Amino acid sequence: MRKITLLLLVAFLITSTSYSQQVLTTAYKKPFVTIETSGSFELPIMDLKASNGIGGFYKFKDYGASTGFGGALNVKFAVYSAKRTQLKTYLTIGYSQFVNDETKATVYSEGGWVHPGYPHINPNTGLPYEPGRDTTGISNMRMNIPYVSAGCELGVFTDRKFRSSFNFGLDYVLSVIFGKYYQTITGQGETFTTLNSNVRSGFGLNVSYSYKFSDVVGFHVGTRFVMPNLFGKTSELSDGDAAVYLLDKGNTSMNSSLSSDRSLGYFKFFGGLSLFLGKL
Repeated sequence: MRKITLLLLVAFLITSTSYSQQVLTTAYKKPFVTIETSGSFELPIMDLKASNGIGGFYKFKDYGASTGFGGALNVKFAVYSAKRTQLKTYLTIGYSQFVNDETKATVYSEGGWVHPGYPHINPNTGLPYEPGRDTTGISNMRMNIPYVSAGCELGVFTDRKFRSSFNFGLDYVLSVIFGKYYQTITGQGETFTTLNSNVRSGFGLNVSYSYKFSDVVGFHVGTRFVMPNLFGKTSELSDGDAAVYLLDKGNTSMNSSLSSDRSLGYFKFFGGLSLFLGKL
């Protein structure tokens, strides 16, 4: 009887130890829903970046930005899972703002004011407006780009416990582009040009890395390339009130300086908190 009791006790201890080891090595579950909130540093490129300061905007060369920042809320839904990969669809609501400050100004229209018909005909001369010219003073600008995007992402897990993954995404982006450009010429008061709201669409590419602290909470970092005005480019005459449009479509009949299309582009370097909900 003692031998039987001892045998049962040993068996119980072995079973308990095995079960404890199994719990400790259980892998995290692949999430059904992932919610990411992030902040970003933005780097303008292509025709968004200033090649000759803020004055490039009035010379119809570029949009005069030097740096930017932003934020985004991203919701992902898993639609397919394999052994080490997961395919997700996602919806992002975000905001980017680009800025620049300079110790020079630009004379861009007669009297420092945008008249109706800009950039086509100067009502005081009957001739198309000439490109802006640099002068002494100060200037600054801001361009606001709120956007929504929808796309697909492939996640590749790097470990057996599904703690971390590299993620590759492609999405369609719908943006509203607007802003203001301020000029203060030495000895004169401040003037400004309003950039009217312009609806444009394009695409975005993402590469990111995410890591789980637990089955629910983690973090992510990554980079994103965006071309927000790939589609819908147009050039429209000003309706006055110091306001102009994006003028991203080449149209030499409107102004000889509008000789080609202009494309905005920027990189986002982002990071933030991740929440993992549900199991798949």
